[in-house]
Parts: sequence; structure tokens; C-alpha cells
Amino acid sequence: MTVGSPLVFRPSFAQRAMAVLLFAGSWLVGVRALAQILERLPVLRASLKVAEAASEPTWSFWVAVVAAIGAVVAGSLLLIGTLLGVLLVEGSQVLVDELGLTVEHNALPAPLARKLGAGRLLWKRISRLERSGPFFVVRGGGEPGRTGPADPVLRFLLVDELERLVLMVLERSPNLKHED
Repeated sequence: MTVGSPLVFRPSFAQRAMAVLLFAGSWLVGVRALAQILERLPVLRASLKVAEAASEPTWSFWVAVVAAIGAVVAGSLLLIGTLLGVLLVEGSQVLVDELGLTVEHNALPAPLARKLGAGRLLWKRISRLERSGPFFVVRGGGEPGRTGPADPVLRFLLVDELERLVLMVLERSPNLKHED
């Protein structure tokens, strides 16, 4: 059996550009929000000192400070999430050959890439194809009676010609289970 060159599915230019724009937009919003918070902290501190000196309640100032810190944390998490999304879109590719399906996340370190769905499955090992959150998921375990290491769960976000890829998986996977 001769194995030809694999088909490579990658995100299109438009999909990659959209991911970069989402990241850039969240970065700009985060920087602007942080600048506003830092700009208002001296005013809050001065108001807190005046309220303490006048023996007035200061709980509203503390709520404002905690809300500002919460906004910084939420913005940081959003920024990390969009950065991870950009790396997953920009560095991901799905390879299809005669033996199976391979998902690669080249922009991420290998342990993180495996955790986020990089790996290889033979056609006969594919048991399910589904959508889980933003990911398309290909699960292993399709070959009955096989023992050994657990099959990886392959995940990818976007690829150009997704319909063609899904049809290829459906056609070539003999142990794929369909749920009605």
C-alpha cells in the first residue's frame, strides 16, 4: 500500500484575520479599561481618606476598589482566552491521509497542544464526531476489543472547507457511531 501526500486543512485567511481582530480588540479594550481604573484610583484614595477623616462609612469606596480589581482580572482572563484562540486558529492544521486523521497545534508547546486536542487517530479508531463548545471533537475508541493506551481526543476550532473534512471523516471511519 502506498501512502500519498496528506490533505491539509487550515483556517482560511478570513478566519485567521477574524481571530487576530478579536484579540487586538480585546487588548485595546483591556488597556483602555486599565488606564481608566488607574486614572481614578487616586481620586478613590483621596475620597476614602476624606470619608475616614469625617467618620463616614467607607464601604462604597471599598466596593468600587474591589469592582475595579475584578474588572482587571476579568479583562486579563479575556485577553488570555483570546490569545489562546489566536494561537489555536493560527497554528492549527488537520492532516488527512490514507491511514487516519492528525490534528496539530504548532503554535503551542507540545504538552499544552496535546491537552487541547493535538494527536492522531486511525480511521478504524474513530468512534464519534461532534461539536463541543467552540471545538469540533473527534473521539477515539471505535475499534472493539482493542486494549492498550487510551486514544486521544482530537479538537480543532476552525478549518477552511469544514464540510469536506467532515464528509471525509464520515466516509472513511468504519466504526463511527451515529446518534439520532
